[in-house]
Amino acid sequence: MNVRVLIVGAWFPYPPRWGWATRVYQLARQLAVRHDVTLLTYATSADEENVAELERQGIHVETVPHEAPSTAQRRTTQLRSLLGRTPYEPHRTYSREMQERIDRLFARKAFDVVQLESTLVWPFRFPAGTPLVLDEHNVDYETYARMREGARSPIRKAFYLVEEGRVRRYEQDAWRRSSGLVLTSAREEKIAREVAPDTATAVVPNGVDTEYFTPDSGEIEPQTIIFNGVLDYRPNLDAALFLADEVLPRVRETHPDARVVVVGRGGPDEVNQVRRPSVEATGEVPDVRPYLARAEVVAVPILAGSGTRFKVVEGLAMAKPMVSTTVGCEGIGVEHRKHLLIADSAEDFASAIVQLFDDAAVGASLGQAGREFVEREYSWGRAGERLQALYDVVLEAR
Repeated sequence: MNVRVLIVGAWFPYPPRWGWATRVYQLARQLAVRHDVTLLTYATSADEENVAELERQGIHVETVPHEAPSTAQRRTTQLRSLLGRTPYEPHRTYSREMQERIDRLFARKAFDVVQLESTLVWPFRFPAGTPLVLDEHNVDYETYARMREGARSPIRKAFYLVEEGRVRRYEQDAWRRSSGLVLTSAREEKIAREVAPDTATAVVPNGVDTEYFTPDSGEIEPQTIIFNGVLDYRPNLDAALFLADEVLPRVRETHPDARVVVVGRGGPDEVNQVRRPSVEATGEVPDVRPYLARAEVVAVPILAGSGTRFKVVEGLAMAKPMVSTTVGCEGIGVEHRKHLLIADSAEDFASAIVQLFDDAAVGASLGQAGREFVEREYSWGRAGERLQALYDVVLEAR
């Protein structure tokens, strides 16, 4: 059955150089193989060619112009959001222009299902009776709880505490009112089912293109540690600082030439926070694979956040020796000492990196097992099948 699907997102997902964009783009591609797909999202003036590329791939695109806010504008929106019931991030995402575009689209075309890319776009209104499938990239209140636990600033800690409670109420209400709910791991599906037992759910993991991310036989840069993550996402920035300030100095006690390369988009403030004499921050790059290929170790030092992380499955797909925190590889199903090494304290994380520096055979064994694991469990084709199964349930219940 050909279904008319409207996907609504907060950011333009192409090119897919970061986690959110990768998931939205790849799932849209999977749906477009089966159905008539329209993507509605904010876009900037730089996205014109990207719109044309998605159209060539069979995804009809509708955009609402939206430029990135300044720091002052973000702070003002944060303060205003505290006066209402809607948490900061969805409050920041809402616009009258986007709502008007939704209304005009439905006036022209009756969509069979709307897929909302996270609760960021939950505040928008859709015609009564339209099935809403909510794709939860993260359990966001968990992210705020974990950031609160690690925050040192009393002001930041207080903001996270308030926002955690607001996001929990908001997010759980959306779960109950959705027609279908997509989670990235079985752990998160269990959390959602306890809150919203009457909502149909499916686990659709963050996948990886195993033909694009493949092992590379090129030269390794000795004692180079790569961390891949956008720095304008606070858990990634905190992870990069943890790696630079607490882990790397311990590694350099025995390996003084060790260095860290942080790869990913970030504003000047975030990039400058991370840079050190032995720490390079590249900013956004067109292709992360050359950096991963040259790494002797891929690090995932995530201390907060939720969902499952592309940086893990992409690194495993390239058969790289990897060290991750428990939170960093949460929900993916990897095993310590089989697919990667897991370490949570700065001392243990540094020791794991040193072990991989000193024993190439261990790293090669982990890399091979990791590659086989993602080939078996994390293809985008398999993700598309799981999402389609949820659509079947939701559409049958209309």
